[in-house]
Amino acid sequence: AMLSLAACTPGATATLTTAPPTVPPPTATALPPTATRLPPTVAPTATLEPSPTVAPSATAAPPFFEQLGMIVEHGPRGEWDGRYTDPGAVVYADGAFHLFRNGFQGWPAVVNIGYVTSPDGVTWTEVSEDPILGTADVPYAGLAALASSVLVEPDGTWVLYFYTWQTAAFPTHGSIGRATAPAPTGPWTVDPAPVLTAGPAGAWDGQQVLAPDVVRDGDGYVMYYSGQSAANIVQAIGRATSPDGIHWTKYNDPATTSAALSASDPVLTGDPTAQWDKSWVHQPRVFAAADGTWVMFYRGVADTNGQRMALGYATSADGLVWQRAAANPVLKPQAIPGAQHFWFTNVLLHADTLYLFWEVDTPNTTTSIFLATHTGPLP
Repeated sequence: AMLSLAACTPGATATLTTAPPTVPPPTATALPPTATRLPPTVAPTATLEPSPTVAPSATAAPPFFEQLGMIVEHGPRGEWDGRYTDPGAVVYADGAFHLFRNGFQGWPAVVNIGYVTSPDGVTWTEVSEDPILGTADVPYAGLAALASSVLVEPDGTWVLYFYTWQTAAFPTHGSIGRATAPAPTGPWTVDPAPVLTAGPAGAWDGQQVLAPDVVRDGDGYVMYYSGQSAANIVQAIGRATSPDGIHWTKYNDPATTSAALSASDPVLTGDPTAQWDKSWVHQPRVFAAADGTWVMFYRGVADTNGQRMALGYATSADGLVWQRAAANPVLKPQAIPGAQHFWFTNVLLHADTLYLFWEVDTPNTTTSIFLATHTGPLP
């Protein structure tokens, strides 16, 4: 089946609702930044049911994405973005692309949020050399606050969703927060408390909730997010709804009663029958196709130490039951010459073109933001 893509309402593109050859783990001083680093001894949880998978096609498909290369480079050493930068939150509004990027000098470490704009998604301009929001502005952030999703309300209010990283230890705890501003440059006002927190002890998301993607859906809002348990740090993808973007209710299937699933349920989990995302899935990026079908891009990991990763997508009629695409995985880090990993990702649909912004490592143990595009229907 072919899905014809349609652009969403302002803010919904980045936010309606990731197994190459094994590589040696990076050194402690060169860890690429990601909110989901796994230790080598973690095993997947046995309580999460895998989502259905479509059988792969017998014929090889052409490359899904066109590679356009680096678009935003990390800053010079010593600056707030002096080693790593990722495409935290992105939206198309007022005739331009707006990217709220995370910048940091190490990981885990303090994170600040910068702002760049582009007329075409390819050529970007730094609006200010200074961050527009930082970890110090979030009283409950702990070590770091990272931008993840942004939308523009009909009244012109800008709304930024971020997630927190509490300590330098791993695993850590963390929640999802929100900030608002009259313009993308601010001033930004951070809500006094998180809008979504981890589940109870023993829950599939009982350790941390992170990487939210928020969109308007009718008169309300839908959030897709990553969740991590305390028993292990394998991640899955959850869903929550809200009437106002502030008060959220997690999806909960009353038929599931185990400790991991009694309070809420994931809507997409690792698929043990697949080689590319059998361990865990996270970083949901969701939008609507022209026929109303929901489309979710996500990063998948094939091993338990977080080193074998790829990007795939799934579709859903109701936003709850997801079917993986037969074309998966649609992108691997080796698409960029010399790259071994990609970390944080974001996807925006504009004018029938998918823009993938992805944080890719480089040979000098830094990361920058790269762009890949896909135009036309999804296979």
